[in-house]
Amino acid sequence: MRAVVRDLKEQGLELPTRVTAKERYGSLIWKVPTLSAVIRILHNPAYAGAYVYGRWEYLSERRSPKTGKASARARSVAQWPVNITAHHPAYLSWEEFVKNQERLRQNWSHEGNRGVPREGSALLQGLVYCSVCGRKMSVQNRAAKDQRSPSYICGRGYQDGDEKICQSMTSRPVDAAVVEAFLTAVSPISLQVATQVLDQVEQDLIVQRRQRELQLEQARYEVRLAQRQYDAVDPSNRLVAAELERRWNEKLERVAQLERTYTQAERDAEWKLTAEERAAITDLSGDLPAIWSAETTTNQERKQLLRMAIESVQLDGIRQAGQVEIQIQWRSGTITSLIVKRAAPGEGSLKTPAEAVSRIHEMAPRRTYAAIAASLNRAGLRSAFGRRFTTQHIGYICRRDGLTKSKPNSRLKSKDGSDTASSVES
Repeated sequence: MRAVVRDLKEQGLELPTRVTAKERYGSLIWKVPTLSAVIRILHNPAYAGAYVYGRWEYLSERRSPKTGKASARARSVAQWPVNITAHHPAYLSWEEFVKNQERLRQNWSHEGNRGVPREGSALLQGLVYCSVCGRKMSVQNRAAKDQRSPSYICGRGYQDGDEKICQSMTSRPVDAAVVEAFLTAVSPISLQVATQVLDQVEQDLIVQRRQRELQLEQARYEVRLAQRQYDAVDPSNRLVAAELERRWNEKLERVAQLERTYTQAERDAEWKLTAEERAAITDLSGDLPAIWSAETTTNQERKQLLRMAIESVQLDGIRQAGQVEIQIQWRSGTITSLIVKRAAPGEGSLKTPAEAVSRIHEMAPRRTYAAIAASLNRAGLRSAFGRRFTTQHIGYICRRDGLTKSKPNSRLKSKDGSDTASSVES
């Protein structure tokens, strides 16, 4: 959605809006597109040629603690009290509008939806659930300048009034374990076993289909038999006719139920791999590790690959101290259990290079902070954030490591009684 707003701005397009201030109230002006304005347009049924009323309902039992006003909640399309389609000329059809609303709802990571894959580095965004309370876990991102891994956090209960969040963990070790399991699962050897399993599943589906067909055929025969019995009865014998009619209706209901079951089962089993598809999957499995690690592959594309194979991931970082239990539920229905070590505090965070720290320790007894920083910068060494060293950097490391210092520019007596410049700033 942000990309749409950015494209509109690049094209120099503007959107109309009504002034709500006291001055010029109701007048039409044109403004630069904003995200909220674009979303309002996409959700407005007037562009689909419809006149509607009552898109929101106000619940009296849920009120704002500050203002006391009733909380508003959006109604579904089926619950709108007034919905007159084809009311005026439309920009798009009503069917396309409804389809867009469903797409927008699925793109929103809420109410069990996965949400659209985004550009963040948390690869399981939209897939992780808390094994403790069963709620969906959200992603807590960090500022880009911090260069820290995001976290998976179960904070829905806290938002609803719990005393604290359920659990949280760094995404780095969890993502690494799941990605390794994913690449192993799509390896050529694993896929060969998987295709053999699929062959067996296809054979089982054929047998099950034949059983359902026989059941449906038997039920239809019983309907025809019940109909013949009903037609052959004397109409004057009302009790017998009523009983035969009741049995006939029961047989008809059973046929209708079996037909619905058969249709649903056929829809669920509506898949079959062709020889070309099997060959393409095998070729892709050999190239997938290289594609995954390629610099041109974005995190958004990696998330899409994971979603093709993984239904959900359950996380439990409480049961075992210092560890995170992972349960991967694959789209095939199988479950993989893993255990990874929790990231220790500070693990993976940016640190001053070991070579730079070693040189600081060597030069600290005889040189000033400024001289040490200049020496490190000439050698091409940089700080944890990739910046040039300053006296503040050097001073912090010396104080942290307990190096004995004297005030800058102070004089020390040498063994022969002459004065020498003190080497280090405090």
